[in-house]
Amino acid sequence: MGFIEYMTASSPAAGFGTLAWIFFLLQLSGVVAGAYFYYAHTERNLARYTFFRQVGLALLILSGVGLLAAILRLVGVPVISQRLWFWILLLVELAAAGYMTFYMRKVLPTLEKAQAGKRPVRAPQQRAAVAAADQPPPAPRPVATTGRRDARRERKKKK
Repeated sequence: MGFIEYMTASSPAAGFGTLAWIFFLLQLSGVVAGAYFYYAHTERNLARYTFFRQVGLALLILSGVGLLAAILRLVGVPVISQRLWFWILLLVELAAAGYMTFYMRKVLPTLEKAQAGKRPVRAPQQRAAVAAADQPPPAPRPVATTGRRDARRERKKKK
């Protein structure tokens, strides 16, 4: 049996071996880590905050596809059960991990220095900024015709 036949042969669900279980667990942990980085992780530096959100989204997508492929293999879908898809997914994930490492070591430090002191904008602040941008500007205050002393006297008379 040649290499091509080995990679394209559909393995039955009973053939879900040790490597397949390791792959499945790695994909599951990737989805959990991606959800944490995307939804719960906070950073004070805006560059790192943006980087970790993007890492979380990439982990969610790549690990989600891998998890779906592993589940479909476990169920026994013939085309997805080919070993070729799992090796392709593994290579794509390794390439993404290499790029993330390069970005974190070479590009991110310069961005952190450039954006030092800027804080990331949180979702409630973003909504408030959008709501404030949609409202018309407030009317200008009228010029005071009386002094402060007179205004205080008027308030006391009303009570």
